[in-house]
This record gives sequence, C-alpha cells and structure tokens, in this order.
Amino acid sequence: MSTGEILDASFALLRRHAGVFFGVAIVCQGPPTALQLFVQFGGGVGAHFGLFVFARLLNGLGYLLITAACIRVVSQAYLGQEPGMGEALAFAWQRVWRTLSAALSAVFLATLAAFLLVVPGIIVACGFAVAVQAAVLESLHSGSDGLGRSWVLTRGYKWKAFGLYVVVGIIATIVLFGLSVVGAIATALFPPLLVPVVVSFALVFLFAYPFVSCVFTLFYYDLRVRREAFDLELLGRHLGVAVAPV
Repeated sequence: MSTGEILDASFALLRRHAGVFFGVAIVCQGPPTALQLFVQFGGGVGAHFGLFVFARLLNGLGYLLITAACIRVVSQAYLGQEPGMGEALAFAWQRVWRTLSAALSAVFLATLAAFLLVVPGIIVACGFAVAVQAAVLESLHSGSDGLGRSWVLTRGYKWKAFGLYVVVGIIATIVLFGLSVVGAIATALFPPLLVPVVVSFALVFLFAYPFVSCVFTLFYYDLRVRREAFDLELLGRHLGVAVAPV
C-alpha cells in the first residue's frame, strides 16, 4: 500500500469499528484523562501533586494497553474477523510487558541517537517504527527483540516510515489547532463553556491513539507482505483465531 492507501485504510477501520476503538480508548485512557482534568480544574499540579504523578503512571499503562489492543483489533479486521473489545483488552494485558519492553527500548535508543545528531535520531525512530507491532504479534524471545525485527522490516522503507510520521503529525496538528480555535472562540463568547470544551477536547484526543496504532499496524503488514509474502494463516495462528473465508 502507498502512504495514502495506509491512511485511507486506517480511517476506514476507525469508522467501521468505531465502537470497539472508542471503547478500548475509554477503558485504557479514560481514567487517567479524568484524573488529569480533575487536577487541572481542582487547583493544579501544586495542589494535587501525588494524584498528578499517579495519573501520569496510569496514562503510561493505558498507552501500552491501548496500543496492543488496537493492534489486535486491526489484525483481526485484517483476517476478516469481527473484533471484540473484551478480547482485545485481554490480549493487550497478556502482552503488556512485551509492549513496554519494545516501546521503552525504541524510545531510549531513538532519543540517544537524537542527542548525538538530529538526523541519526530520525533514522533510528523510523527504523523502529513497527517494533511494538513485531513484539506483540510475533513469537520473539522478548519484547526488545522487536527492535531488530523492525529494523530488518523497514530496511529500504525508512523514508516511508518518516512520511507516515510527518503526515500523522500534520493531521493531528490540523485537528488540534482547529479544535483549539473553535474552543477559544466559544469560551471567549461564553466563559462557562470552558469545562465542557476542555472535556470534549480530551474525548476527541482519545481517538488519536487508535489512529496511530492503525496506521503503523497496517504499515507493519504492508512491510511483511512486500518483504516476506506474508501468510495470513501464520498471522491467524499467532493470534489464536481462524482466517475468515473470502
């Protein structure tokens, strides 16, 4: 798939399984988001520092769970199955340590490379673009092994990974900027709308996590099809589900 086709397919998946994706997002990121809003409107970080730290930790756990759960949803849709929220969350919980290991290793190495020079940092980040997907979906020895697997899969396609990062960033910036402008105008005209606007903004932002997971999970499959003539039966065995008949 081209970059545009990956983005189109990601939007299509979000529309088709909006209930599952939004349910996963609410379960995984709803509690930390609610705590952060409480801290924001209840006196700020100084007044609730312990609660703020707890919310950040819960946010990190939620990010790991929502990432793996969305990978599961996309994978089942890829197989022609009907994804379920409970099954996706159970799958994510079983692989939370693999997800953590892959994500932390990728962020650490990309940050370390960026400290040396910006360009090497970008190259490393692009090389590890599908590290979490590989760690979650493949029978690797450990989650950190997903980094090497991702590096091999993205060989020759790091520019494509970079393009996906840029386009996803542009889309997020446009959406967030548009919402910020509308919210600023609404609260300027009617100040009591501040709390509903901020809450609505947080709810919309929850969809960012599933969208990013959709984009890079589809990119992962695209790479495996290109490089390895990826077999759907193999994916089905990894996920423990049967491939739906065409």
